[in-house]
Amino acid sequence: MKEKNGKKHFEFIDFARVFLKAGNGGNGCLSFRREKYIPYGGPDGGNGGRGGNIYIKASSDVNTLFHIARNPHIKAENGKNGKGKNLSGKSGRNICIYVPCGTVVKESERVVCDLKNDGDEYLAAQGGRGGRGNTAFKTPKNTAPRMSEKGEPGEEKTLNLELSLLADVGLVGFPNAGKSTLLSRISQAHPRIADYPFTTLNPNLGTVFHKRKNFVIADIPGLIEGASRGKGLGDIFLRHIMRTKLLLHLIDPLGFGKTTAEESVEIINKELEEFHPLLPKREKFLIVNKSDLPNAKKIYLKIKKKYPKKPLFLISAATGEGIAKLLDKIIEALPKLKPGNIYPAASPRQDTVNVKKGYEIVRAGPGRFAAKGKELEKLLSMTNFSQGQSLERFQKILKHIGIDKELKKQGIRKGEIVVIGNMEFEWLPDKFPEP
Repeated sequence: MKEKNGKKHFEFIDFARVFLKAGNGGNGCLSFRREKYIPYGGPDGGNGGRGGNIYIKASSDVNTLFHIARNPHIKAENGKNGKGKNLSGKSGRNICIYVPCGTVVKESERVVCDLKNDGDEYLAAQGGRGGRGNTAFKTPKNTAPRMSEKGEPGEEKTLNLELSLLADVGLVGFPNAGKSTLLSRISQAHPRIADYPFTTLNPNLGTVFHKRKNFVIADIPGLIEGASRGKGLGDIFLRHIMRTKLLLHLIDPLGFGKTTAEESVEIINKELEEFHPLLPKREKFLIVNKSDLPNAKKIYLKIKKKYPKKPLFLISAATGEGIAKLLDKIIEALPKLKPGNIYPAASPRQDTVNVKKGYEIVRAGPGRFAAKGKELEKLLSMTNFSQGQSLERFQKILKHIGIDKELKKQGIRKGEIVVIGNMEFEWLPDKFPEP
């Protein structure tokens, strides 16, 4: 947060990496009813509460990821432990992280969710299930179970949040092509404007009203050759034109550095393609700006000859010449164009695994085997090994899902070690390993 003219304002941040830890489930309770004159009271241990979830929600009231970038470590509340008298533990409070509309959620480089609209919500990290108390294990054959479950650990995740502005039209071009001047001319936006390159350091959004129609336009920092590979500033912000329906490519008749105006068209096309192969296929208008300069008309005719099928306009963002005609064509074209959403559909959450197929056994060294699997590790974390009946239950489950048979197939011998999660077990013939 910075101070300007005595007022505090938040910086524009369009990327944040967050470290999430959902709440652990509460432990189940091992308890028996004990009241005077009531023998054989039976089990009355309550279940633990569920751990808190962490949600990510799009809100139109938020326009930057500044708050999240400043506080990236987010932890939900754990569930409370169960108690006697069949009292269940209280569930942990959920946490909701508010992000701007247009935020893309990625795990590594995989898109898991695209939060485009106000109110879109994604369950980012799920809280652990509460462990069951001994009441839940009561059966006709075992009327006094002396076992309970620990709470399931909550999910831990590292996610990347990337803001991709929601705009109908995107402005691209070399630095000092006049993009910010055009934005300020046709909308109420007030971007910083100066007569030197890279004046625009952040994307700017503006709403344009023309002949009772309106659309949103985005101006990103100027591109240069090599922008898609990290040169200049444009590569950081190219994602903000990925949703646009229409691109306006502004061309400076004077060129940029040693690049001529005609060459700039091909260079920008190349940079867009290298950033994403679908961007050059987006509908595009070529616009020669600064028509008040002596050579502007000459450059306009050269580009028209080279790109005869491309819509081409000659305007002056400074004086307003030709802008009305350009806006007419934009509002005519936009209804016919589809939204430029190039993000893939979010992958469905894989919260459950078939236990019988959800593990693998590998040799982890001389005399060592490792059993791996999400459900196995969950079972391990929820087993209370200080309780004899809980250990027996653990052994029965592993035998039931076929791990002992698989170990025998792989040639395990007496005394060798089986590793599951962070625990080691010794293999004993005719009896599953004990910790």
